Amino acid sequence: MSLLHPAAHYPRLTALVAILLTSLNLRTAITALSPLVPRIQESLGFGAGVVGVLGMIPTAMFAISAFATPGLMRRLTTSQVMLGAMLFTAAGQVLRVLGDSTALLLAGSVVALFAIGVTNTALPVAVREYFPNRVSEISISFLVSSQVFTAAAPLFAEPLARWAEQHGLGGWQFSLGSWAVLGLVAAITWLPLLTRPGENPEVKIPSMQMRLPVWRTPVGWGLAVMFGFTSFVTYSVMTFLPQLFVEAGATPQFGALMLSYWTLLGLPLNVIGPWLVGRFQRIYPAVLVACGLLIIGNLGLAFAPLSAPWVWTTLSGLGPLAFPMALTLLNTRARSTPGATALSAFGQGMGYTLASFGPLLVGFIHGISGDFRLTVWVLVAGTVMVSIGAWFVTRDVFMEDQLPAAGSPA
Repeated sequence: MSLLHPAAHYPRLTALVAILLTSLNLRTAITALSPLVPRIQESLGFGAGVVGVLGMIPTAMFAISAFATPGLMRRLTTSQVMLGAMLFTAAGQVLRVLGDSTALLLAGSVVALFAIGVTNTALPVAVREYFPNRVSEISISFLVSSQVFTAAAPLFAEPLARWAEQHGLGGWQFSLGSWAVLGLVAAITWLPLLTRPGENPEVKIPSMQMRLPVWRTPVGWGLAVMFGFTSFVTYSVMTFLPQLFVEAGATPQFGALMLSYWTLLGLPLNVIGPWLVGRFQRIYPAVLVACGLLIIGNLGLAFAPLSAPWVWTTLSGLGPLAFPMALTLLNTRARSTPGATALSAFGQGMGYTLASFGPLLVGFIHGISGDFRLTVWVLVAGTVMVSIGAWFVTRDVFMEDQLPAAGSPA
Protein backbone atom coordinates (compact mmCIF):
# COMPACT_ATOMS: atom_id res chain seq x y z
CA MET A 1 0.00 0.00 0.00
CA SER A 2 1.43 3.36 -1.03
CA LEU A 3 2.28 5.85 1.70
CA LEU A 4 2.05 8.77 -0.72
CA HIS A 5 -0.87 11.13 -0.46
CA PRO A 6 -3.51 9.94 -2.92
CA ALA A 7 -3.77 13.45 -4.40
CA ALA A 8 -0.33 12.88 -5.90
CA HIS A 9 -1.80 10.16 -8.10
CA TYR A 10 -5.14 11.78 -8.80
CA PRO A 11 -5.70 11.86 -12.60
CA ARG A 12 -7.41 15.22 -12.95
CA LEU A 13 -6.84 15.47 -16.70
CA THR A 14 -8.18 11.95 -17.27
CA ALA A 15 -11.26 12.73 -15.20
CA LEU A 16 -11.87 15.94 -17.16
CA VAL A 17 -11.54 14.16 -20.51
CA ALA A 18 -13.84 11.37 -19.33
CA ILE A 19 -16.49 13.82 -18.15
CA LEU A 20 -16.40 15.84 -21.38
CA LEU A 21 -16.51 12.79 -23.68
CA THR A 22 -19.33 11.33 -21.62
CA SER A 23 -21.29 14.57 -22.01
CA LEU A 24 -21.26 14.15 -25.80
CA ASN A 25 -23.61 11.19 -25.38
CA LEU A 26 -26.29 12.89 -23.27
CA ARG A 27 -28.74 13.77 -26.08
CA THR A 28 -27.39 12.56 -29.46
CA ALA A 29 -29.39 9.33 -29.23
CA ILE A 30 -32.53 11.50 -29.19
CA THR A 31 -31.86 14.25 -31.72
CA ALA A 32 -30.25 11.84 -34.21
CA LEU A 33 -33.57 9.96 -34.33
CA SER A 34 -36.14 12.75 -34.85
CA PRO A 35 -35.22 13.68 -38.47
CA LEU A 36 -35.12 9.99 -39.42
CA VAL A 37 -38.60 9.13 -38.13
CA PRO A 38 -40.31 9.39 -41.58
CA ARG A 39 -37.66 7.07 -43.09
CA ILE A 40 -37.96 4.60 -40.22
CA GLN A 41 -41.77 4.67 -40.36
CA GLU A 42 -41.67 3.86 -44.06
CA SER A 43 -39.11 1.11 -43.51
CA LEU A 44 -40.74 -0.58 -40.51
CA GLY A 45 -44.37 0.35 -41.19
CA PHE A 46 -45.39 1.62 -37.77
CA GLY A 47 -47.88 4.39 -37.05
CA ALA A 48 -48.21 7.52 -34.96
CA GLY A 49 -48.64 5.52 -31.76
CA VAL A 50 -45.10 4.15 -31.96
CA VAL A 51 -43.79 7.66 -32.67
CA GLY A 52 -45.42 8.79 -29.45
CA VAL A 53 -43.83 5.93 -27.54
CA LEU A 54 -40.43 6.79 -29.02
CA GLY A 55 -40.94 10.36 -27.81
CA MET A 56 -41.86 9.14 -24.33
CA ILE A 57 -38.99 6.66 -23.88
CA PRO A 58 -36.25 9.25 -23.15
CA THR A 59 -37.98 10.96 -20.24
CA ALA A 60 -39.52 7.73 -18.94
CA MET A 61 -36.11 6.04 -18.86
CA PHE A 62 -34.53 9.13 -17.34
CA ALA A 63 -37.10 8.98 -14.53
CA ILE A 64 -36.58 5.27 -13.80
CA SER A 65 -32.80 5.52 -13.98
CA ALA A 66 -32.75 8.54 -11.69
CA PHE A 67 -34.39 6.49 -8.95
CA ALA A 68 -32.13 3.49 -9.66
CA THR A 69 -28.83 5.39 -9.75
CA PRO A 70 -28.41 6.01 -5.97
CA GLY A 71 -28.48 2.24 -5.44
CA LEU A 72 -25.77 1.84 -8.06
CA MET A 73 -23.75 4.62 -6.46
CA ARG A 74 -23.92 2.85 -3.09
CA ARG A 75 -22.59 -0.40 -4.51
CA LEU A 76 -20.12 0.87 -7.12
CA THR A 77 -17.60 3.65 -7.48
CA THR A 78 -18.43 6.65 -9.64
CA SER A 79 -16.01 5.52 -12.34
CA GLN A 80 -17.58 2.04 -12.42
CA VAL A 81 -21.06 3.52 -12.81
CA MET A 82 -19.92 5.84 -15.60
CA LEU A 83 -18.07 3.05 -17.44
CA GLY A 84 -21.09 0.77 -17.33
CA ALA A 85 -23.46 3.54 -18.40
CA MET A 86 -21.38 4.35 -21.46
CA LEU A 87 -21.04 0.70 -22.47
CA PHE A 88 -24.81 0.18 -22.26
CA THR A 89 -25.39 3.45 -24.14
CA ALA A 90 -23.31 2.12 -27.02
CA ALA A 91 -24.88 -1.34 -26.86
CA GLY A 92 -28.42 0.04 -26.91
CA GLN A 93 -27.75 2.19 -29.94
CA VAL A 94 -26.39 -0.84 -31.79
CA LEU A 95 -29.33 -3.01 -30.70
CA ARG A 96 -31.96 -0.67 -32.13
CA VAL A 97 -30.51 -0.91 -35.67
CA LEU A 98 -29.65 -4.62 -35.75
CA GLY A 99 -32.61 -5.50 -37.95
CA ASP A 100 -35.81 -4.24 -39.57
CA SER A 101 -37.73 -4.63 -36.34
CA THR A 102 -39.87 -2.15 -34.43
CA ALA A 103 -39.38 -4.26 -31.30
CA LEU A 104 -35.59 -3.98 -31.56
CA LEU A 105 -35.84 -0.25 -32.23
CA LEU A 106 -37.89 0.21 -29.05
CA ALA A 107 -35.84 -2.22 -26.95
CA GLY A 108 -32.54 -0.67 -28.01
CA SER A 109 -33.89 2.79 -27.28
CA VAL A 110 -34.94 1.66 -23.80
CA VAL A 111 -31.47 0.24 -23.06
CA ALA A 112 -29.55 3.22 -24.44
CA LEU A 113 -31.73 5.86 -22.83
CA PHE A 114 -31.83 4.11 -19.46
CA ALA A 115 -28.02 4.17 -19.51
CA ILE A 116 -28.02 7.82 -20.54
CA GLY A 117 -30.44 8.47 -17.69
CA VAL A 118 -27.95 6.94 -15.25
CA THR A 119 -25.36 9.29 -16.72
CA ASN A 120 -27.71 12.27 -16.28
CA THR A 121 -27.91 11.59 -12.56
CA ALA A 122 -24.34 10.43 -11.92
CA LEU A 123 -22.42 12.96 -14.00
CA PRO A 124 -23.17 16.00 -11.76
CA VAL A 125 -22.08 13.87 -8.81
CA ALA A 126 -18.89 12.93 -10.66
CA VAL A 127 -18.19 16.61 -11.24
CA ARG A 128 -18.62 17.36 -7.56
CA GLU A 129 -16.54 14.35 -6.51
CA TYR A 130 -13.65 14.98 -8.89
CA PHE A 131 -13.73 18.78 -9.00
CA PRO A 132 -15.40 19.99 -5.77
CA ASN A 133 -13.99 23.50 -6.10
CA ARG A 134 -14.81 23.86 -9.80
CA VAL A 135 -18.41 22.68 -9.98
CA SER A 136 -19.76 25.65 -11.97
CA GLU A 137 -16.84 25.73 -14.42
CA ILE A 138 -16.88 22.00 -15.15
CA SER A 139 -20.69 22.03 -15.36
CA ILE A 140 -20.50 24.75 -18.01
CA SER A 141 -17.88 22.78 -19.93
CA PHE A 142 -19.81 19.53 -20.10
CA LEU A 143 -23.12 21.25 -20.83
CA VAL A 144 -21.55 23.16 -23.74
CA SER A 145 -19.96 19.98 -25.12
CA SER A 146 -23.27 18.17 -24.83
CA GLN A 147 -25.19 20.95 -26.56
CA VAL A 148 -22.81 21.13 -29.54
CA PHE A 149 -23.22 17.44 -30.30
CA THR A 150 -26.96 17.52 -29.58
CA ALA A 151 -27.28 20.20 -32.27
CA ALA A 152 -24.95 18.42 -34.70
CA ALA A 153 -26.78 15.09 -34.60
CA PRO A 154 -29.93 16.14 -36.54
CA LEU A 155 -27.82 17.95 -39.15
CA PHE A 156 -25.86 14.79 -39.93
CA ALA A 157 -28.75 12.34 -39.57
CA GLU A 158 -30.30 12.64 -43.02
CA PRO A 159 -27.05 13.14 -45.01
CA LEU A 160 -25.51 10.10 -43.29
CA ALA A 161 -28.59 8.03 -44.10
CA ARG A 162 -28.47 9.06 -47.77
CA TRP A 163 -24.74 8.34 -48.01
CA ALA A 164 -25.15 4.94 -46.37
CA GLU A 165 -28.06 4.10 -48.67
CA GLN A 166 -26.00 4.95 -51.74
CA HIS A 167 -23.18 2.69 -50.55
CA GLY A 168 -25.39 -0.21 -49.49
CA LEU A 169 -24.78 0.28 -45.77
CA GLY A 170 -28.39 0.28 -44.61
CA GLY A 171 -29.51 3.90 -44.76
CA TRP A 172 -31.11 4.98 -41.49
CA GLN A 173 -29.58 2.04 -39.61
CA PHE A 174 -26.04 3.24 -40.33
CA SER A 175 -26.92 6.84 -39.53
CA LEU A 176 -28.58 6.00 -36.22
CA GLY A 177 -26.13 3.32 -35.14
CA SER A 178 -22.98 5.30 -35.89
CA TRP A 179 -23.45 7.38 -32.74
CA ALA A 180 -22.66 4.28 -30.65
CA VAL A 181 -18.98 5.01 -31.33
CA LEU A 182 -19.19 8.04 -29.03
CA GLY A 183 -20.38 5.89 -26.14
CA LEU A 184 -17.60 3.35 -26.67
CA VAL A 185 -14.89 6.03 -26.78
CA ALA A 186 -16.26 7.65 -23.61
CA ALA A 187 -16.30 4.26 -21.84
CA ILE A 188 -12.62 3.73 -22.61
CA THR A 189 -11.67 7.01 -20.91
CA TRP A 190 -13.18 5.84 -17.61
CA LEU A 191 -10.95 2.74 -17.48
CA PRO A 192 -7.89 4.46 -15.91
CA LEU A 193 -10.12 5.83 -13.15
CA LEU A 194 -11.18 2.33 -12.05
CA THR A 195 -7.92 1.94 -10.13
CA ARG A 196 -8.70 5.01 -8.01
CA PRO A 197 -12.19 4.37 -6.60
CA GLY A 198 -13.63 5.85 -3.44
CA GLU A 199 -13.82 9.34 -2.00
CA ASN A 200 -12.34 12.34 -3.72
CA PRO A 201 -8.91 12.84 -2.18
CA GLU A 202 -9.30 16.60 -2.39
CA VAL A 203 -12.29 16.81 -0.07
CA LYS A 204 -13.58 14.89 2.92
CA ILE A 205 -17.11 13.68 2.19
CA PRO A 206 -19.22 13.57 5.35
CA SER A 207 -20.43 10.13 6.35
CA MET A 208 -24.13 10.34 5.71
CA GLN A 209 -26.73 7.99 4.30
CA MET A 210 -27.66 8.59 0.67
CA ARG A 211 -31.30 7.72 1.34
CA LEU A 212 -32.45 11.14 2.47
CA PRO A 213 -36.15 12.12 2.60
CA VAL A 214 -35.78 14.76 -0.12
CA TRP A 215 -39.52 14.48 -0.82
CA ARG A 216 -40.16 16.23 2.50
CA THR A 217 -38.35 19.41 1.49
CA PRO A 218 -39.59 22.42 -0.54
CA VAL A 219 -36.23 22.48 -2.36
CA GLY A 220 -36.70 18.88 -3.48
CA TRP A 221 -40.19 19.43 -4.86
CA GLY A 222 -39.32 22.83 -6.30
CA LEU A 223 -36.43 21.33 -8.25
CA ALA A 224 -38.58 18.40 -9.39
CA VAL A 225 -41.25 20.75 -10.74
CA MET A 226 -38.77 23.22 -12.25
CA PHE A 227 -36.69 20.49 -13.85
CA GLY A 228 -39.64 18.32 -14.81
CA PHE A 229 -41.79 20.87 -16.58
CA THR A 230 -38.83 22.41 -18.36
CA SER A 231 -38.14 18.93 -19.72
CA PHE A 232 -41.88 18.44 -20.36
CA VAL A 233 -41.85 21.40 -22.73
CA THR A 234 -38.41 20.97 -24.29
CA TYR A 235 -38.73 17.25 -25.06
CA SER A 236 -42.14 17.85 -26.62
CA VAL A 237 -40.66 20.52 -28.88
CA MET A 238 -37.62 18.34 -29.60
CA THR A 239 -39.86 15.45 -30.66
CA PHE A 240 -42.33 17.31 -32.86
CA LEU A 241 -40.57 20.42 -34.19
CA PRO A 242 -39.52 18.85 -37.54
CA GLN A 243 -43.02 17.44 -38.01
CA LEU A 244 -44.57 20.83 -37.20
CA PHE A 245 -42.66 22.54 -40.02
CA VAL A 246 -43.30 19.72 -42.48
CA GLU A 247 -47.05 19.89 -41.82
CA ALA A 248 -46.89 23.65 -42.35
CA GLY A 249 -45.45 23.09 -45.84
CA ALA A 250 -41.68 23.09 -45.30
CA THR A 251 -39.28 20.36 -46.42
CA PRO A 252 -38.02 17.63 -44.05
CA GLN A 253 -34.51 19.06 -44.36
CA PHE A 254 -35.76 22.48 -43.24
CA GLY A 255 -37.46 20.84 -40.26
CA ALA A 256 -34.19 19.12 -39.35
CA LEU A 257 -32.35 22.43 -39.73
CA MET A 258 -34.78 24.17 -37.39
CA LEU A 259 -34.38 21.40 -34.80
CA SER A 260 -30.61 21.72 -35.02
CA TYR A 261 -30.82 25.51 -34.71
CA TRP A 262 -33.27 25.27 -31.81
CA THR A 263 -30.92 22.86 -30.04
CA LEU A 264 -27.85 24.98 -30.75
CA LEU A 265 -29.53 27.94 -29.05
CA GLY A 266 -29.11 26.02 -25.82
CA LEU A 267 -25.35 26.56 -26.10
CA PRO A 268 -25.32 30.09 -24.63
CA LEU A 269 -27.92 28.99 -22.07
CA ASN A 270 -25.56 26.29 -20.83
CA VAL A 271 -23.03 29.02 -20.09
CA ILE A 272 -25.45 31.64 -18.78
CA GLY A 273 -27.51 29.31 -16.57
CA PRO A 274 -24.69 27.96 -14.35
CA TRP A 275 -23.06 31.42 -14.33
CA LEU A 276 -26.25 33.02 -13.00
CA VAL A 277 -26.59 30.35 -10.32
CA GLY A 278 -22.99 30.80 -9.21
CA ARG A 279 -23.00 34.60 -9.38
CA PHE A 280 -26.33 35.74 -7.95
CA GLN A 281 -28.43 34.74 -4.98
CA ARG A 282 -31.77 35.83 -6.49
CA ILE A 283 -32.16 34.42 -10.00
CA TYR A 284 -35.94 34.20 -10.14
CA PRO A 285 -36.36 37.22 -12.49
CA ALA A 286 -34.17 35.46 -15.06
CA VAL A 287 -36.46 32.41 -14.89
CA LEU A 288 -39.53 34.59 -15.49
CA VAL A 289 -37.93 36.22 -18.55
CA ALA A 290 -37.01 32.81 -19.94
CA CYS A 291 -40.54 31.49 -19.40
CA GLY A 292 -41.94 34.50 -21.25
CA LEU A 293 -39.68 33.86 -24.25
CA LEU A 294 -40.65 30.20 -24.28
CA ILE A 295 -44.38 30.95 -24.27
CA ILE A 296 -44.16 33.57 -27.05
CA GLY A 297 -41.92 31.37 -29.20
CA ASN A 298 -44.08 28.27 -28.91
CA LEU A 299 -47.28 30.23 -29.60
CA GLY A 300 -45.69 31.63 -32.74
CA LEU A 301 -44.56 28.19 -33.87
CA ALA A 302 -48.05 26.76 -33.36
CA PHE A 303 -50.12 29.52 -34.99
CA ALA A 304 -47.80 30.98 -37.67
CA PRO A 305 -44.73 28.76 -38.06
CA LEU A 306 -43.69 29.90 -41.55
CA SER A 307 -44.44 33.60 -41.09
CA ALA A 308 -41.26 34.10 -39.05
CA PRO A 309 -39.73 30.65 -38.46
CA TRP A 310 -36.33 31.92 -37.35
CA VAL A 311 -37.87 34.38 -34.89
CA TRP A 312 -40.22 31.85 -33.28
CA THR A 313 -37.54 29.16 -33.15
CA THR A 314 -35.09 31.62 -31.60
CA LEU A 315 -37.51 32.65 -28.87
CA SER A 316 -38.50 29.04 -28.17
CA GLY A 317 -34.87 27.91 -28.16
CA LEU A 318 -33.74 30.61 -25.74
CA GLY A 319 -36.61 29.88 -23.36
CA PRO A 320 -35.38 26.67 -21.64
CA LEU A 321 -32.86 28.56 -19.50
CA ALA A 322 -34.32 26.79 -16.47
CA PHE A 323 -32.84 23.46 -17.62
CA PRO A 324 -29.11 24.24 -17.15
CA MET A 325 -29.99 26.30 -14.08
CA ALA A 326 -31.78 23.31 -12.55
CA LEU A 327 -28.88 20.98 -13.36
CA THR A 328 -26.51 23.33 -11.54
CA LEU A 329 -28.91 23.79 -8.63
CA LEU A 330 -28.87 20.02 -8.09
CA ASN A 331 -25.33 20.52 -6.81
CA THR A 332 -25.49 23.96 -5.25
CA ARG A 333 -28.66 23.32 -3.23
CA ALA A 334 -27.02 20.44 -1.33
CA ARG A 335 -24.22 20.67 1.24
CA SER A 336 -22.62 17.27 0.59
CA THR A 337 -22.00 14.71 -2.14
CA PRO A 338 -24.54 12.23 -0.65
CA GLY A 339 -27.00 15.11 -0.41
CA ALA A 340 -26.34 16.07 -4.03
CA THR A 341 -26.84 12.44 -5.09
CA ALA A 342 -30.17 12.20 -3.25
CA LEU A 343 -31.35 15.58 -4.53
CA SER A 344 -30.27 14.77 -8.08
CA ALA A 345 -32.05 11.41 -7.98
CA PHE A 346 -35.29 12.87 -6.63
CA GLY A 347 -35.24 16.02 -8.78
CA GLN A 348 -34.49 14.17 -11.98
CA GLY A 349 -36.56 11.09 -11.13
CA MET A 350 -39.75 12.96 -10.29
CA GLY A 351 -38.99 15.61 -12.89
CA TYR A 352 -38.60 13.18 -15.75
CA THR A 353 -41.69 11.30 -14.58
CA LEU A 354 -43.65 14.52 -15.10
CA ALA A 355 -41.81 15.21 -18.36
CA SER A 356 -42.63 11.81 -19.87
CA PHE A 357 -46.27 12.86 -20.25
CA GLY A 358 -45.28 15.81 -22.46
CA PRO A 359 -44.65 14.05 -25.81
CA LEU A 360 -47.53 11.64 -25.12
CA LEU A 361 -50.02 14.46 -24.48
CA VAL A 362 -48.80 16.49 -27.43
CA GLY A 363 -48.98 13.46 -29.71
CA PHE A 364 -52.42 12.44 -28.43
CA ILE A 365 -53.95 15.91 -28.76
CA HIS A 366 -52.31 16.41 -32.15
CA GLY A 367 -53.77 13.11 -33.34
CA ILE A 368 -57.26 14.27 -32.34
CA SER A 369 -57.07 17.89 -33.52
CA GLY A 370 -54.85 17.39 -36.57
CA ASP A 371 -52.55 20.36 -35.83
CA PHE A 372 -50.45 21.91 -33.09
CA ARG A 373 -52.61 24.94 -32.24
CA LEU A 374 -54.42 23.12 -29.44
CA THR A 375 -51.38 21.24 -28.13
CA VAL A 376 -49.42 24.48 -27.59
CA TRP A 377 -51.63 25.36 -24.62
CA VAL A 378 -50.36 22.24 -22.86
CA LEU A 379 -46.84 23.64 -23.32
CA VAL A 380 -47.92 27.06 -22.05
CA ALA A 381 -49.34 25.46 -18.89
CA GLY A 382 -46.12 23.50 -18.43
CA THR A 383 -44.08 26.70 -18.71
CA VAL A 384 -46.17 28.34 -15.99
CA MET A 385 -45.39 25.36 -13.75
CA VAL A 386 -41.67 25.96 -14.33
CA SER A 387 -42.00 29.44 -12.86
CA ILE A 388 -43.85 28.06 -9.83
CA GLY A 389 -41.22 25.40 -9.08
CA ALA A 390 -38.37 27.87 -9.55
CA TRP A 391 -39.78 30.11 -6.81
CA PHE A 392 -38.83 27.53 -4.16
CA VAL A 393 -35.24 26.88 -5.29
CA THR A 394 -33.89 30.18 -6.60
CA ARG A 395 -33.09 31.46 -3.12
CA ASP A 396 -30.01 30.75 -1.01
CA VAL A 397 -31.38 27.60 0.65
CA PHE A 398 -30.05 24.07 1.13
CA MET A 399 -31.96 20.82 1.03
CA GLU A 400 -30.31 19.39 4.18
CA ASP A 401 -31.46 22.41 6.21
CA GLN A 402 -35.09 21.59 5.37
CA LEU A 403 -34.92 17.93 6.32
CA PRO A 404 -37.08 16.96 9.31
CA ALA A 405 -35.25 16.44 12.58
CA ALA A 406 -34.30 12.90 13.45
CA GLY A 407 -37.14 11.14 15.18
CA SER A 408 -39.86 13.41 13.81
CA PRO A 409 -42.93 11.70 12.35
CA ALA A 410 -42.67 10.77 8.68
